[in-house]
This record gives sequence, structure tokens and C-alpha cells, in this order.
Amino acid sequence: MLVGASGCKPLTLPYARGTVSARRVAAGGLLVGLLFGAAAFAAAFTTVNLLTKLAPEIARAEHGKVAVLMPAAIRADVAASRLYGSGGATATGYDIRLAYAPGCDDGTACFFAEFEGGPQVKLGGTSVALARAVTGSFAPIRCGASCGPASIQWHERGTLYSVQYVLGSRASMIALADSAIDSGSR
Repeated sequence: MLVGASGCKPLTLPYARGTVSARRVAAGGLLVGLLFGAAAFAAAFTTVNLLTKLAPEIARAEHGKVAVLMPAAIRADVAASRLYGSGGATATGYDIRLAYAPGCDDGTACFFAEFEGGPQVKLGGTSVALARAVTGSFAPIRCGASCGPASIQWHERGTLYSVQYVLGSRASMIALADSAIDSGSR
């Protein structure tokens, strides 16, 4: 039996057998609220086609010394029109960035993702299995004075490839690396 808002009369719910406690009704309401909140949160994300969004940067990187491996798409918390690409070929490979603001240049506050290929030093992390029997290294988001993005790295064709991503979970980072590996050179 649920006590009415006045606190005096019991409230009988027509769909329930017997009585329903106020806690059960509140818990049910909380669960429904969480489900709708989760649906709204998931709907706030969009998929960005990286090959379209970063086409000029990929074209510049193709003139470099290593094959460009790029995932086809990435999940974003803003519309694709609010992300800005930069970078291209470097002296030893490529470095392509995606940011929340133009001219970000790896600034922590506006950094979104980075895709690199070249002879860099491999960073530590947890060993993970990737597509085509490639072994990679995953490092989760790290926070201190500020937070660093999740990263994943792997060796292929004598080149170290890496992806850094501010929204990266272990599963999403593996999916990004697998997409880049399976797609091959762009």
C-alpha cells in the first residue's frame, strides 16, 4: 500500500497485486528516468566520417614516407561541423589532428583525436589483440593536473602507428585501430 501525498490515505495501484511500497514505486521511477537519460545521452553522440572530414590532411600525409592508416569513422560528442582537422606529412611520417577549435595544435582544452605514423618511441600500456593478428598497446585516459586522452599503438610494415582519442574506452580504441588496420593504406 502506498501512502498518498497527504500522508493520510493509502493509495492502491490498480495494476499491482496486493500492495506496492513507496520504495518500489520510487525505484521504478528512477529506473525509467535513468533509461530515458541514457537514451538522451547516447543520442547526443554522432558518427564522424574521418575520410571526408580529414580528406585534405590525409592527402597531405600521403606525400610522406609511410602509408597512412586511418579509421573510417569516429564517435563524437559534437557535430562534425564543430571539429577541425590539421596536420599532414612530417619529416618521418605523418601527424593528423582533429580538434574542437581551429589552430588547436595539441592544446589539451581543444584536443579531440590524433592519428600518427612514423618511427616514434612506443609508450607503455596493456597489450591488446588487434585485427589481422596484430598486437597493440592500449593506455586508458590518464588524469593528473589535466587529463590525457586514451591511446593505442601498433607496429605494422616497420612503422609505429598510434591513435589518441579523448572519448576513448578500451573497446572504442581497439575498434579504431582495427578499422585502420583492416582498411589499409588510404
